[in-house]
Amino acid sequence: MVKLFNMKIRKANLQDAKAISSLNRKFFHERERDWKKLTSAKDSEIFVLELNKKILGFTGVEYREWNNTAQIIDIFVRPNYRNKGYGTKLVKFLIQHLKNKKYRTLMAEAPSSNPVLILYLKNDFRICGFNDRYYSNRSKEIALFLSYDFK
Repeated sequence: MVKLFNMKIRKANLQDAKAISSLNRKFFHERERDWKKLTSAKDSEIFVLELNKKILGFTGVEYREWNNTAQIIDIFVRPNYRNKGYGTKLVKFLIQHLKNKKYRTLMAEAPSSNPVLILYLKNDFRICGFNDRYYSNRSKEIALFLSYDFK
């Protein structure tokens, strides 16, 4: 757990999964994920960012043992708390959390016009691929794949 003043990042529990699901439905335009399963599975971890016991954001990772990589599931900060450094705190938390483990890289996926792309790039991720057919939207969005390589 990371704590700074009244802000902390901690591992999510099953009660948090309900709140994350609610945030996901409200702000993401994608199919619903099984947050309960992701919170309790062996091959994933979900973390919440709290300020005064209110969930401001969340992120998580899925572990891929077959190639020693971890994949960021999502990174989310409530809109009225964006551009205040909370997204960076979540990314840096994941990097620190994984730094001394066996994973060789932390992977991320970002839509080409989404500000999360800038967040990843300013935190030393590199673009390692793209897919122009990844999304089923009409905006011709391109999925960019990024990697933070552990040394």
